[in-house]
Formats: sequence, structure tokens, C-alpha cells
Amino acid sequence: MMQQIVEQAKTLVAGKMKVVETVEEWDLLLEEIRGIDEWVQMSRYYTPSAKPDIAWSEPEEEVTFEQSVIPPAQINLVIEQRYAYTFVRELKGGSLREWPNSHISETEIRQWNLEHGMEIRVQVVHQDSRRTTLEVMAVVATDRMKPLSERIVFEKCIVKNHGIIESTVEGPLKDETGKSFYYATPVEDMRFFHLKEGQLVDLVMWKGRPETLTIAWKYPFQYEEPTVQLLETSNSPTTSGPSSVEPTHGSAVKKSERYLKQMKRKSKVKQERKTRRIREKKSEPLTPLVTTSLPGQPIDFVDKEPLDFASFEGMRLVIVGNEQQAPVYRTFFEKTGIELIHLSGDAQSAKKIAGLAKKTDAIVVVTSRVSHAASAHVIAQAKKHDIPFAMERLDGRRSLYTACQRQLEKARLNQLKTGKS
Repeated sequence: MMQQIVEQAKTLVAGKMKVVETVEEWDLLLEEIRGIDEWVQMSRYYTPSAKPDIAWSEPEEEVTFEQSVIPPAQINLVIEQRYAYTFVRELKGGSLREWPNSHISETEIRQWNLEHGMEIRVQVVHQDSRRTTLEVMAVVATDRMKPLSERIVFEKCIVKNHGIIESTVEGPLKDETGKSFYYATPVEDMRFFHLKEGQLVDLVMWKGRPETLTIAWKYPFQYEEPTVQLLETSNSPTTSGPSSVEPTHGSAVKKSERYLKQMKRKSKVKQERKTRRIREKKSEPLTPLVTTSLPGQPIDFVDKEPLDFASFEGMRLVIVGNEQQAPVYRTFFEKTGIELIHLSGDAQSAKKIAGLAKKTDAIVVVTSRVSHAASAHVIAQAKKHDIPFAMERLDGRRSLYTACQRQLEKARLNQLKTGKS
């Protein structure tokens, strides 16, 4: 019969494994497997065992001492029936000192508030080859009760995210030496107790053995942060006895509360009015607009005479940026005999200046039509090779040609000083 029950249990588990797809369904499957396991255990407990028929055909023979020795596996322990048994507290749950392989669940201990050394009456709930599960019927005596100093309990520990426990309701989690520590709950205990963030548990361990730290109990409620409300302090002295006068009407209560509020008010000293500071206007002169005109000269008086590039014939000029006007710049400088090289304002094109810098006389960068990376790269090459350069903000033709003329003049003066043609 048990073989049929086992086959049926295997069929049920195999059928339920096929529909598991999510984590929630996996948790439900574990619950159902536990139920199937309990059903198999109960069936094995209540199924009558097949006893072979005893034949009495042969007469009894004398049994020697060697034949009377029974293997240890076949010896049935005889438990002495007692009125009460001594309770022994374990790390999780408990047992009876006079009853080997006995077990009392943590739930029973919590309901009866059992302590180590109590004498209790019990009855058998379930018994198998491993242990005997007992149920407490009554507490008989507590005279031999003593505290178990080897067992350390951390009550009402707060479970945080991912099963991390580092504090209790009263404060941080500390060991017997006063050092703070934290406990990471194993995945098996998380699933067994169905732990979630905010729940309260009890941790237990044997003294001096931190590896035995484990969860013994989970409270059925969650932890909530306490709300503190500050009470209003009264100036009147407090009396030890209860007040003899009690208002009978609601209006009298309101009046008394209003009177107490007025009495608590204190006269506030009027603060002196501070002198207002007046912010003074800044006396710094405004910086003039940077143009191609001479410093301090208004824009209306810019020199309109045609520019002269005849003395710069054969020199090389590099303009960076404003590539839309490249054909116009090329047409203008062809007549002057100046070699013009125009580079676009992106960083990739501006890197070409590294190969042209040694034979370049002057550089002009149109800052409004060039990227920051390209501008920085061109300035670095110009300073490295000591080439005159200008950062022209305006992109008009007149202002650009004027800036080119000034940089070429600087280059010509440098050539005359150094003697290079």
C-alpha cells in the first residue's frame, strides 16, 4: 500500500513541476510539496504493518546467551512512564531529559512560557524512527527552573531588505562583548519563514559559538517606526495628587484650556531693528567690446580704407572655421599672392594643423564657427611653434581680413628680427 502512495505522490509532484514559470509559482509548489510530504508521512504512520504468521509447529529450544543478543537496530527503547518530565531547552525547540529523541516545538514553548528545568506533563503527537513529537499538557513544577546562560537570545530583531539583520527594536545588534554585528539570513530560512522587509524575528546562538546563530521564531506582526509627540510643558508646578476640580461642561473645558494657554505666554523682548545696508554700485569700468578697431575707438570710426597685402606676398596663412565662406576667402587672397589654407571648424580637420605648423606664418581662428576641441588644438600648435595667431569673434569679411593683416604683420616683424625670410 505504501508503494502505491509513493507512486501517486511522485506523479503529483511531476505534474506540478510542468506548470512552474515564475518565482511566485515556485513558492506555491514548495508549499504543495510540503503538504504531499506530510500526507506520505501520515499514511506511513497509520498504515498497518504486515506481520507474518507465527508457526508453533516446532517445540521451543533452549536459548543461549549468544542467541539472545539482539542487534542494536531491533532494540525498542522502553520509556519509563512518569507523571512529569524535566524540560531541557535546546537552541531551537526543546526536549525531555528522561525521554531520548523527544522533541517539543518552539510554538509549544512560546505558548506555555517554558524555561529550562521545568517539570511538565506531555502526550505523544507523532512518533517515527527519528524522533517523538510531544505536546505539552500542563506545567507541574517550576522549583528546579534555572536560567540557561549558555543560550543567548536577541529578541525582536528587524529584518531589512535581502534578509539583512543589524538591529533590534531597542538598538543595534551587539554580541556578548558589546561589539556590533549583522546577520545575513540564508536563502533556506528566508523561504521557510517567508521573511519580508520589516518583520520581527528572534535570533539565538550558543555562547562563544557565533557559527550557531540562527532564527528561532518569527513574530506575526511587522515593525513600525514609533511616532513621538512632544507634550507641552506647563509653567505651573505639578501636583502629586489628582486634581479635585473637574469641569462638567464642554464650554468650561474650552475656557480652562484657553486660560492655560494665555498663562503660558511670555512677554517677548522686542528686538532692535538692524540698520539696513545699502548696496553700492560697482565702480569698475565696463570692458569695451572687442572689435577689429583700435582699443578705445568707437565702431563708427573704423578705418574703411582698403587693406594692403602686397608686402605679404608668398607667406602662408591658415584660417580655421566658417567653411561656408571658404570660396570667398580663396578668391580674395588669390589676388594678393598669399597662400591660403582653410580648415573647417571640427576637431578632425583641425588636427591637420600639426603637419602644416612648421611652414605656417600666421593663424586666424573664427571662434563663433569652430568647436572648442578644434580651437584648443590649434592654439596649442601655434604656441608650440611660436606662430602669431588671433581669435576672431566676428565672422564679417572686413573684421576677418583686418585680423589676418595684423597677424601677418607680426609674422613679418618676427622674420626681420630673426633674419629668416
